[in-house]
Amino acid sequence: MANKAVKNEPTTSNSQSPFLVVLLIAVIAMMAMNTWLIWDMRKIAERVAFQELGETIEKDESDPIFLSLSPFTVNLDSDQFGPRLLYAGLTLELPDEDARDLLTKNMPQVRNRLLVLLSGQPAERVSHQSGKEELAQVIAQELSQPYQGDVSVTINDVLFTEFIVQ
Repeated sequence: MANKAVKNEPTTSNSQSPFLVVLLIAVIAMMAMNTWLIWDMRKIAERVAFQELGETIEKDESDPIFLSLSPFTVNLDSDQFGPRLLYAGLTLELPDEDARDLLTKNMPQVRNRLLVLLSGQPAERVSHQSGKEELAQVIAQELSQPYQGDVSVTINDVLFTEFIVQ
């Protein structure tokens, strides 16, 4: 009879084991899919970040726009050595073609502003490195002032290509 008592006990482990196996496989599959999605999203985020960085670098590394001006010869303020001359050639670094077109269109006004500005400089100041750097900043500010129709331009840099004080 002992054998009969054992046989009459419910055998739940055999009836639920296929369900547990399917459930376990489903959980493992979902975990694998989540892991793959997270990994793939990181790759996509990296690609987007590199593309944005590449676009930024491309914009920053575009060819600079330069406008060369023919050299100026102006009288400087007299000092203890008497009247002095400045011979200066300039090149302007500009942000875009529109700025170059605006300055080219208004070249007589650009040259006038430069002649008036340069002729008022003392020879002692423009003979030193710090004076030239200050002069470049003042030139950039002066040439950035509005032209006809209240249109102003941005000057990125003023480069001296020739500079002689006599």
